[in-house]
Amino acid sequence: MKAFQVLCLTVAIYLLTLIQPLHATNNYFLPGDAFFHSILTLESIQERAKEPEEVYGYRFVCEPAFCGYAGYSKLKLDKQNKELAKNIHKAYFQIRESISLKLQRKTYKTAPLTNSDKSAWKPENFEETNGLSLFFYNEDYDWKRRKIAVKYNEDWLGDLKTFGFGGGRYCEFVSTADAVVASWALGKYIQPLNVQLPDTPIEKYKTVNTPMLPKGKLKALILFDRNYKQYFDMRNNKGLLQVTNKGINYYIVHRKEWKLYKDVYGEE
Repeated sequence: MKAFQVLCLTVAIYLLTLIQPLHATNNYFLPGDAFFHSILTLESIQERAKEPEEVYGYRFVCEPAFCGYAGYSKLKLDKQNKELAKNIHKAYFQIRESISLKLQRKTYKTAPLTNSDKSAWKPENFEETNGLSLFFYNEDYDWKRRKIAVKYNEDWLGDLKTFGFGGGRYCEFVSTADAVVASWALGKYIQPLNVQLPDTPIEKYKTVNTPMLPKGKLKALILFDRNYKQYFDMRNNKGLLQVTNKGINYYIVHRKEWKLYKDVYGEE
């Protein structure tokens, strides 16, 4: 009983460190995080296709704050992950066969469009509102057992100090007690994303925009929606695509386990 009380007290103290309104940092990728998160859109795919090596931008999910930024904002897929980049493109269009792309105009007018406004209907004047969440992990990360969208960063406060902060918020993707405790309790057992940090001076309260490079092969998980809590809870029929350098596999939650779609429903 005493050990349980100590555990509860420790967890409570940990949770309190997550609520520091005076240091509401905007956290991008921190060196101890298990994943790098980005949003995949048609426009981003088209832009990256123009470059010899693809660069992905980090997307944090906290409400934006005005106390400064921390972390690394870009990840470049190099030659050893060239096939992964190609397969990510294929996976996006595979998902779009069942989940339609949604657009909204970047600028709005209250009055009906006139003939002189026809240029407003150009594709570049629209933005995708249902981009797909993309998580980069180490190739050997066991996401089916270790959960999705949990950072497992045991020393995130130390990472924030590197960027000049005395404290801050965790910017977790799943904010339930179960998810936060899992991240804290298993942090030392989960390897962080294996990347080479750029040799760029760190400025106080600012992100580093020079891209990181993977030290090994990565894999990506592309979620069908952005309800990260339901993915963490493994709600039945939640789906995702696992993308590697070798190919694409479709997984769903079936009876509280991740299963290949074809093993549950057969080949399409």
